[in-house]
Amino acid sequence: MADQLKFIHSSDFHLDRPIEGLLEIPAHLKQKLANAPYQAAERVFDLAVNEKVNFVLLAGDICDLENGGPRAAAFLLSQLERLADKGIMVYWCGGTTDHPDRWPNAVKLPDNVVTFSGSLVERVTYQRNGKPLATIAGCGQTTKRRLPSDFYCEPDSPFTIALYHGDFDSTNLSSQNVRYWALGGIHQRKVLDKTDTVAIFPGTPQARNPREDGAHSCTIGRVDAEGRLRTHEVDVDSVRWITQSIKMSEQVKLDDLKNMLGDRCLQMRLEAPEQTCLVKWDISTTGDFNPDLRSTAWHDTIVGYLRNQYGQEGGVWTDELNIAPPPNLPTSWYEEDTILGDYLRAVGRFQSDDSIKLGLHEYIPADIQDEYLVGLSQLDSAERKRLLQRSALIGVEYLGVGDDREIE
Repeated sequence: MADQLKFIHSSDFHLDRPIEGLLEIPAHLKQKLANAPYQAAERVFDLAVNEKVNFVLLAGDICDLENGGPRAAAFLLSQLERLADKGIMVYWCGGTTDHPDRWPNAVKLPDNVVTFSGSLVERVTYQRNGKPLATIAGCGQTTKRRLPSDFYCEPDSPFTIALYHGDFDSTNLSSQNVRYWALGGIHQRKVLDKTDTVAIFPGTPQARNPREDGAHSCTIGRVDAEGRLRTHEVDVDSVRWITQSIKMSEQVKLDDLKNMLGDRCLQMRLEAPEQTCLVKWDISTTGDFNPDLRSTAWHDTIVGYLRNQYGQEGGVWTDELNIAPPPNLPTSWYEEDTILGDYLRAVGRFQSDDSIKLGLHEYIPADIQDEYLVGLSQLDSAERKRLLQRSALIGVEYLGVGDDREIE
């Protein structure tokens, strides 16, 4: 059945916010990373044009209108004018950084753009050929938290949409006669399905750090002549953070490990052919401890191989390689009458007694100590455990596990 109404819902472009969190930025990716927020946003507008939608819903935090600089404003204006040329309406509610009333007075928004006040919920009707097809109840974000009841629509209204950015109580969405809740303010996609309505946070089109891993998209909504709604997401991100979790034997060979991770890189390239993938490898192991697996030599060899083979020309770039420490090192190593044995016994005292303070703040030079740096040296129990495990492994690597030392 033909669509009576078609729209795109997106939010949280943050055009002014760069990608961060990479351990190092290779020269061949610098321009790609700088342009990624704009490329992802452009893909949203490309989709609107190619799908010939009736309107686009922008649910806030599109760009910082005061601090984003001329590039962000000029880009957004050109895209809005592009939609105007195609007869596509835009309904835009402000978030924390992009209240539409802050738009520069000297630059007029195109006539196809409808913005919403932050002081009250406003209702507008979308019409095509004089026929009302949708009601949009929108409100920009303010210090006042809005309730679902603020967006109530009359039962006889044409297809009803609520447009809002921010924290939201979703307990009674179904009683407001709203068919679709177009929400913003969460960077990872989230869908709240109710009996007769759907609420979607589409997430940001472009992730900015490793915590926002996975695909990022916008939402297309289609409404048929009977008023039935169908939605699906379309990936638009340009750069994608991916966490790969792998479990393997401690006794894995170096070449086998390189081949295993290389195969994963090829699979990621097939699954995300249009994205540059930034990969964090989290490897856990089983079996008897293998000191080579966590050595600096193995780490540098594996990372260098993956970057050279798969990370060039915007493919799959390895950012981090983390191999979880073993639960325990061989007991016999703690009993040795060697420098390594002395070191492991010293670490073991801290591992067995949480009341012994690490005193990390003492290693911060006195001339640069401040409250922030001292605060970083205060670890919770999980962080303390990881630090001591890593310290034991450093001792094993640098104090030497010779060929004559037995591994239990």
